Amino acid sequence: MKKILKSKPFIILLALVSLSSIGAIWQSLMVSSEKNKYTAVGNFVDVGAYNAHYYTKGSGNTTFVFISGAGTPCTYTDYYYLQNELSKYGQTISFDHAGLGWSSKTNTKRDIDNLTDELSIIINKLAKDNKVILIAHSLGSMEAIRYTQRNPERVLGIIFLDGGSPEFYSKDSELKSFALNRTLAASRFTGVDRLLGECGVLLPIYGESTRYKNLPESVRQIDKVMYYKCIGSYSNFENIKYINENAEKVLSAKRLGNIPILLLSSDSGSSWKEAQDKLAKWSDNSEQITIDNAVHYLYWSNTKDVIKYIDTFLSKLSIHIGV
Repeated sequence: MKKILKSKPFIILLALVSLSSIGAIWQSLMVSSEKNKYTAVGNFVDVGAYNAHYYTKGSGNTTFVFISGAGTPCTYTDYYYLQNELSKYGQTISFDHAGLGWSSKTNTKRDIDNLTDELSIIINKLAKDNKVILIAHSLGSMEAIRYTQRNPERVLGIIFLDGGSPEFYSKDSELKSFALNRTLAASRFTGVDRLLGECGVLLPIYGESTRYKNLPESVRQIDKVMYYKCIGSYSNFENIKYINENAEKVLSAKRLGNIPILLLSSDSGSSWKEAQDKLAKWSDNSEQITIDNAVHYLYWSNTKDVIKYIDTFLSKLSIHIGV
């Protein structure tokens, strides 16, 4: 027994366990402290399954609704710049999915119809009778399409920000997403992500390394705190469990007819280009633009280009600043 206790592998294992325990305690204490320090910016709306945090800015007869992708820690910070810009045109609404940002958790299944039921409640309560333009990033494209399938009379247009097509998500590896989520959960729980962040290393998984440096200092700190709290969260795990199933549900329903679509894409390889091409075909009135040197969070890496293309798209819909 003494030989085992003195063996190098045992000592290394003991050190790792000890460091992980210390990191986990540090992470837990900091999350508790930050919860009280960084209270919600915005308000909450009861969507039945959970209390959804939302932030709204601007006013007018058109409402822009921002839908985040899988696992985005905080929609308020993620869409901060874009929401400020589009608030010049009308009302804007960003919201956090269940268990992310300041929203409460839920036990309700994260299937696509539950997600869009919740989105409908948010829109109906906050946008009143306004027509809406949906702005969706990444996996958020599924919610945008499904909501439009179910409420075509309400949607004035859709802007996809490097969104994936239902065809792509119907075949995307859920196992790969599970593995990534659980790995990130372990690094969050043990304080590894927090340690790296405090050393100036933010993982690019949820756009942190791109977005963080471009945010104002006060908002930057909120973004970092939400990253430490939510990366690899179980709430996101519940969402990605149904990627294939949700995609098949969307594919089994009708296309979007002549609803105007703007699809802004990153140049991320042939398979992603194929996904973008297929997404563009979901409407007979779509425009797809690939932005050079853009990353997945292209509205942060190529903000000026994104704003320029959105401005042009809105002008075609006769939506102008201050109108």
